[in-house]
Amino acid sequence: MSLQQSPFKFLDAYQQDDHAIFFGREQETEALYEALSGVKQLLVYGPSGAGKTSLIECGLRNQFSDADWFALTIRRGSNVVASVYQSINEALENPIPLDEITQLPKDKSKSFGHAIEDLFSERYQPIYLLFDQFEELLLLGKEEEKRDFFTRLHELIRYKVPCRVLLIMREEFIGHLSEYEPLCPSLFQNRFRLEKMGPDGVRAVIKQTLAAPQFQAFFTVEDAEGLANAVRPSLNDPQKEIELTHLQVFLSELWDRARTAALPQEMPHLSRRLLQKEDNLETVLDSFLKKQLKELDATHRENTALEVLAAMISERHTKLQLSKEEIEQDLRGNGIELANPTLLLTDLKERRLVRTLKTGSRPRYEISHDVLARIVGQNLTEEMRMREKAREVYRVYGERQGVLSQQDLDYLRPYQAYLAPPPELIERMEEGKQQAAEKYARARRQLRLVRGLLVVAVLGLLTAGFFAWRANEGKKKALAEEAKARQAVLDFQRENADKERLKFQDLKRRANIILDIGGCPLEILQEMRQITEGHPDSTAFKTTLSQLANKNPDCI
Repeated sequence: MSLQQSPFKFLDAYQQDDHAIFFGREQETEALYEALSGVKQLLVYGPSGAGKTSLIECGLRNQFSDADWFALTIRRGSNVVASVYQSINEALENPIPLDEITQLPKDKSKSFGHAIEDLFSERYQPIYLLFDQFEELLLLGKEEEKRDFFTRLHELIRYKVPCRVLLIMREEFIGHLSEYEPLCPSLFQNRFRLEKMGPDGVRAVIKQTLAAPQFQAFFTVEDAEGLANAVRPSLNDPQKEIELTHLQVFLSELWDRARTAALPQEMPHLSRRLLQKEDNLETVLDSFLKKQLKELDATHRENTALEVLAAMISERHTKLQLSKEEIEQDLRGNGIELANPTLLLTDLKERRLVRTLKTGSRPRYEISHDVLARIVGQNLTEEMRMREKAREVYRVYGERQGVLSQQDLDYLRPYQAYLAPPPELIERMEEGKQQAAEKYARARRQLRLVRGLLVVAVLGLLTAGFFAWRANEGKKKALAEEAKARQAVLDFQRENADKERLKFQDLKRRANIILDIGGCPLEILQEMRQITEGHPDSTAFKTTLSQLANKNPDCI
């Protein structure tokens, strides 16, 4: 989408000069004007994309004459308290002396009320402070900054000078205010909610926009009502709600298609034929962003423009306000040096990707809209996503207390290849590494001690086993010797018994011979009795003697 000549607002909010083309919010403008009557502080809130900034800057501003009010639109910048004094100073003929570093009054007793009183004494107009996108303070501000602001705000509301304050913010962040209600009890007393426009209102806005005289020099329209009815369904977001920003983006895309299809000298012609089946806000914005980045890559180094846009969004993919120096510093932290940052930022502004905000003496930059910031977040490269995740991981570990364990160090190690940890986390990581090394060394020493004790125990077991084996072998040898001795005795006894038996048998034979011839073998029989006494076969021998006695009783 080439938007250099687009007549539509695209992502920009309506300003006071756009009153003639600001349609569909007449009732809300009147209701807001009435809500301001008689109050010193009003909380204006609504969903993202409802058109809060346009309602204030175009609708409300055109309800007042120059004599009725002098309104300062204030964004947080780097510090909301400093931004208040800087905005007042820009309107003062005699500026308040500010500290060069903090941008706060050198006179520390100079309150918001005193500064407003200085401005009122010069202009004699009721002063209005319009804190646009006030959620930035709640999301990005430090605790000290928040408490300082709400304390000063409460003092201002009670101050006698004619000054009214509008806090303009997205409704999903209203809960964050509760914490600071004790410092400023009037925060929730007066409220005005702006809702998103309904389908019928959107159709009416499309028809009025296409028929506005201010646009007739830029295009022609075929069947404005039919085109309005055809466009409206493509504007729903995933929640089936319609944002006016979507409408401006979509009309810009249709105008660009018509301009591309027209002949060189022909005026772009808007019709339903330009619509595509897959048209929706996400695809239109995604296509727009990719086209712009591709053209920027041809002029600047590849992905440089995307790196700049990535530096300008938060972890939640909402837009941030940054100075050129802050953008360069963020990129240097990622190892990226811009050859010509001023030229690149100018190119991004011309393509409506970035807008400039004047805060104090230095301009600040932000992505054109939170919707585009979300699309930028969806188009980050894998390396950018890892850096983004690394920041979140480092933030979580930075908030934790205690020494980092080896498991923590192992978890952090992969992210260091994409983004260096902050110095304080590096210090804790080094401390964790040192303790892990000491713990490892202690474990090594304990392991060596255990190993030594195991070696001693094993050697002791081996020695005891050796001696037990030797003792067992000795016992086995002794038993073998004993068995051998017993066997020798048995063999000896068996041998003697055999001899005695043979001798007995020989004596028996001789005794039988003598008995057979009528003799009396007394000596032989006595010798036989001696053999019989104590002999294992004594029973058998006695039987033999008994047989001999029976044979010749007189002789025995």
